[in-house]
Amino acid sequence: MTTILLDGRIISYAIYGDGSPIAPTVFYFHGFPASHHEASLFDSPARKRGIRLIAPDRPGMGSSTFTPTRKITDWPADVLQLADDPAINAPTFAVLGTSGGGPYVLACCAAIPSSRLTTAGIIGGLYPPSLGLAGMLMEPRLLLSIAPRAPKLVEKVFDWGLVAAARNADQGKIEKIMASSMKGRPEPDRRAWDENEDGFREMLVMAVRGSVQENGGKGPAQGARLLGSPWGFELGDVKMKKGKLVLWHGGADANIPLTMVEKAHEPLAGSELRVG
Repeated sequence: MTTILLDGRIISYAIYGDGSPIAPTVFYFHGFPASHHEASLFDSPARKRGIRLIAPDRPGMGSSTFTPTRKITDWPADVLQLADDPAINAPTFAVLGTSGGGPYVLACCAAIPSSRLTTAGIIGGLYPPSLGLAGMLMEPRLLLSIAPRAPKLVEKVFDWGLVAAARNADQGKIEKIMASSMKGRPEPDRRAWDENEDGFREMLVMAVRGSVQENGGKGPAQGARLLGSPWGFELGDVKMKKGKLVLWHGGADANIPLTMVEKAHEPLAGSELRVG
């Protein structure tokens, strides 16, 4: 599905869970690089709880218009326009993000009034790189360091590797690349991939393929540049009522180390940290 924003840009999205327009609405912000397919993993839980889960593709991902000048702080306005689209019509809503979607949750918490945004959650989220990248896997650490300085180089690397494999008719090529990236992950992550728990491997492959389907490496390169650069707001700008912002994180997470989350938790007023 798509909606056209006031400036003519397109935002693509999918709806999971309970599709009823009167069901409580949660906007799901996918990780990086990924697309709306990622939210399919939560389709059954959302359906059981009567939640309408709307998963938009950020600009440059999926079929959403690539926007060279975009900033992380532009996202809350896009979300509000999407919420006000007659096809969605969500006067109030919550937001939930995973990994690289975490900064976009925080941007919404900082900019959208509580009269619209009721609650927020981040699962295994990324926090400002200025907090330190110690303990992070080498690949994401290099990406966050290099992308702000050489986005064109990062785009070419994505095009040469991930994009070429994702666009190949042989799904085994992209699976091989993604399986290699799983080798340094904690055992539960590797098991979920190897055993395709709850369709995890299939979901991840679809999400990554969807992220480059129209814009190639431009979208992921821009996403990495934004994540690795100053975000345009401070963690202290995020003020949610106690219990309305929950940070879920795995204690053994090697992609985004727990130490980063613990440093971010303190200045996030009202946030609750839950470590699994």
